[in-house]
Amino acid sequence: MTKLILTTMELCGNKCHACAIEEEGQIMELRLEAAARQSILGNIYVGQVENIASNIQAAFVLIAPGVRGYFPLQEAEQVIYASGKAPGSPLRPGDQILVQVSRDAMKGKLPALTANLNFTGKYLVLTTGEKKFGLSGKLSGSERHTLSGWLEAEAARPDKEYGLIVRTNAAQAEKAEILQELSYLKSLYEKVAVNGKSRTCFSLLYESEPFYLSAVRDIYGRDLDEIVTDISEMHTKISDYLNEFQPEKLAILNLYQDKLLPLYKLHSLESAIDEIC
Repeated sequence: MTKLILTTMELCGNKCHACAIEEEGQIMELRLEAAARQSILGNIYVGQVENIASNIQAAFVLIAPGVRGYFPLQEAEQVIYASGKAPGSPLRPGDQILVQVSRDAMKGKLPALTANLNFTGKYLVLTTGEKKFGLSGKLSGSERHTLSGWLEAEAARPDKEYGLIVRTNAAQAEKAEILQELSYLKSLYEKVAVNGKSRTCFSLLYESEPFYLSAVRDIYGRDLDEIVTDISEMHTKISDYLNEFQPEKLAILNLYQDKLLPLYKLHSLESAIDEIC
């Protein structure tokens, strides 16, 4: 039996979110994230260029009052302007542009920003910077041939303003699932990258999904028997996600409610951490 376990636990006095894969009673994978961590990785904002430092080939862009990020000037040609400027115009202080956080602030360094907006699904990634069609190198020749055929019409469109990358997970999908996700990502692109150009400065256009939804989305190649959590909020959000994208897995989602034996103790996650350390 294979389970995806999502819970919270204490680690060195700090509360952590835990995501574990259990196979036949043994923890095979374990991911931890500080519950108090306020990550903005993947978020997309309408930022404002504060100044340009030509000597380091970078611009400093405000994404909120007093919150700035580092933007490499080599991406200036890919910028989507929210201030009415034409695409490809020189970047100037005061310009409002769409940026995505590509690295959280760490060890005194500012968050890194990119103009190449990425919208990641389970099977596909839609990008605004590179307008090419690509496939994961981990796909076999026959898988690449099949998937290329399914997406041939989209890849050949001369008027599209985005690129498309086919993920390894796509090998497990049906054509209808691929095309459904493509439609969703295109609507997300329209909402964020197109309509976002008319939003006010510092608007949060897109908020990256919680780590536990990423875990549910990216599980592939495993025949899961159960997805279990003891956090009501997680259960609700996972249920909403599955209902929209993987309704066939709703039946294996369970909310654990035994207050006497926490989920992390039931599955010996503390012991698994000790073994890793």
